[in-house]
Amino acid sequence: MHDANRRDWARFAPDAIPTKTHVQQLERWLDTRVAPGARVLDLGCGAGEIARGLVSRGFGVAGVDLNTAAIEHCRRSVTAARFYQRDVAAVGGLALAEAPFEAVVCQLVVSVVGDAADRAQLLRNAFEVLRPGGGLFISFSARSDDLNEAYAELYARDFTATQTYGTYLSRDAQGEVLYRTHHFTEPEARELLESSGYLGVAIEEAIEASSRRPDQRARFYYATCRRGM
Repeated sequence: MHDANRRDWARFAPDAIPTKTHVQQLERWLDTRVAPGARVLDLGCGAGEIARGLVSRGFGVAGVDLNTAAIEHCRRSVTAARFYQRDVAAVGGLALAEAPFEAVVCQLVVSVVGDAADRAQLLRNAFEVLRPGGGLFISFSARSDDLNEAYAELYARDFTATQTYGTYLSRDAQGEVLYRTHHFTEPEARELLESSGYLGVAIEEAIEASSRRPDQRARFYYATCRRGM
């Protein structure tokens, strides 16, 4: 994980981690593609809202996150799951005794994990802990400059620093830089998944409230795919 992103995500208070608590695309995928009682990994679990929902559906759940305080919070509040402090983009992998899993869920983490190398490593780590044929549900923050002028301004303002249009520097209320955020195009998201070895990639677009700017619109991609045999 890019060093700045590691540092900033590690120091978030659990209740300050941006989280979508209701993801209808995920619920539909779980209903139709994941067997009852399957082992599911929440990759980048944050404060455990997704993990809690997975447990309520009867899945065997493990969660990983870089943030130690978030992991401690999850262990207290979602006692039916197991949680581990891990860098989701660690070059050495995730080292989870429960692997392989029947499914992996990764909600928006790929957009804030760091640079292109970190994004690719996250996908490799997810691939390695999936059983052959196992499914991945992953969501991407998407390019939104055509929907929201504020994003167009962010992309342009930070291009000198990031050298990638669509990547910008997320800031706190005082304007201090927190971490890099990358907004994907649909072809870019698809190519990343397919180049990481995933099959049957399907991507659904949605226009929703921004995770950190709930009064603003943004585009998201919800992708499903599977590990090859």
